[in-house]
Amino acid sequence: MFQHGGNVFFQNTCIDFSANINFLGIPDLVMQAARSGLVAAAQHPQEQSGTLEEHIAQWEGVNPEHVFCCNGASEIVKSLTQVLKPKKALFPAPGFEEYVRPLTMAQCEIAYYYTKEEEGFRISLDEFLQQITSETDLVFCCNPNNPTTVLYDRSFFDQVLKRCEQTDTLLILDECCLDYVKDAETITMHAKDADKKLFIVKDFTKMFAMPGIRLGYGLCTDTELIEKLRGTLQPWSVSAVAKKAGIACTKEYAFIQKTVQETGKEREWLLCRLDEIGIKYYTPEANYIFIRSEYDLYEELKKRGILIRDCSNYDGLDKGYYRFAVKKREENLRLAEELRRICLR
Repeated sequence: MFQHGGNVFFQNTCIDFSANINFLGIPDLVMQAARSGLVAAAQHPQEQSGTLEEHIAQWEGVNPEHVFCCNGASEIVKSLTQVLKPKKALFPAPGFEEYVRPLTMAQCEIAYYYTKEEEGFRISLDEFLQQITSETDLVFCCNPNNPTTVLYDRSFFDQVLKRCEQTDTLLILDECCLDYVKDAETITMHAKDADKKLFIVKDFTKMFAMPGIRLGYGLCTDTELIEKLRGTLQPWSVSAVAKKAGIACTKEYAFIQKTVQETGKEREWLLCRLDEIGIKYYTPEANYIFIRSEYDLYEELKKRGILIRDCSNYDGLDKGYYRFAVKKREENLRLAEELRRICLR
């Protein structure tokens, strides 16, 4: 069974590297805004997200009518399957399998495109385009990919989107971790604001370290689809706390810049340690590192009070692949020391 990160509630003495959450924590102003949302908790929140959509639209540089807010990125895919009732979806593997669950529940056939380790787990564009046919209702991609960290430039998805337009297929592109990438504005596809066959999925979970405040959003120029998606939501799907926090997030430009800088510095420090130890890794672009090891690092590290992500339950991967987040130096040092003890004993 696919599990989403480490079970920290039953391992509360562990340092959790399994979830790729911003180690800088929730920004102070976002936390203050979330607390202010509690003042309105005695009342039902507005059924429509209202100003939250407007703030996200201004932040992303799109029309407010093209923004769909809900209580997490996974709910976006669930709503899409309810509205579109897809018969067949194309899914690169290994990939973020949280999206497979709503497709399976909707009895949608999933065609996997398996990337190869010897090719760095990168999608071969020509092969991938050939698998998108008129029978393909949905295509799922993550950029950067989770867990393999592979990053694609805009020209890659320009070609995928062009093919989707030819086959009347919706491209669902998860950019939840793209904010960690340097010069992300040159890579994101939200600049393709005129393409109705593109649906971008984003959330506030990872960058703003608030997975417990459920808030995700989608961007699409198909206003008819957006309205139908809103009709699938239960009343008050987005809480007052989430709305307040989300609006505050859209003002945190400096925080994002600091995060990219600090994450990059710590990521490079960790990669140097992996080189010293001799652990194979795949060039990372976001705030997590994907590795392969002959040692059972999940179990060995858990004994030492550290949780990482065992990726063996991703379709297309077997035992020996792991993912861990980039955290602050003190925690990264602890991880590096334990990896050294395990692999160089």
